[in-house]
Amino acid sequence: MSENTDQLMKQIQSIFKQAMGNDVDVTMNSEKDTVGEWDSINHLNLVVELESAFNLGLSMEEIEKLNSVQQIVDLIQLRKRETQR
Repeated sequence: MSENTDQLMKQIQSIFKQAMGNDVDVTMNSEKDTVGEWDSINHLNLVVELESAFNLGLSMEEIEKLNSVQQIVDLIQLRKRETQR
């Protein structure tokens, strides 16, 4: 992982803990189906925390597609590139 991705991953891990409790532990390979705390309610908590932390406005389509940590990282990095143009 690049330094930027590593730093982003640390932020995302912190956001998961805020949204789902301190016991949740995620890696880049974590998926919704493999994280016990990642249910529909906590998915919404996660979306709210991500939108707040990264100043995002996510569409319903984007929210429904966020089923893995990798997808979250990819989306945030894409949005950062778009705002730097």
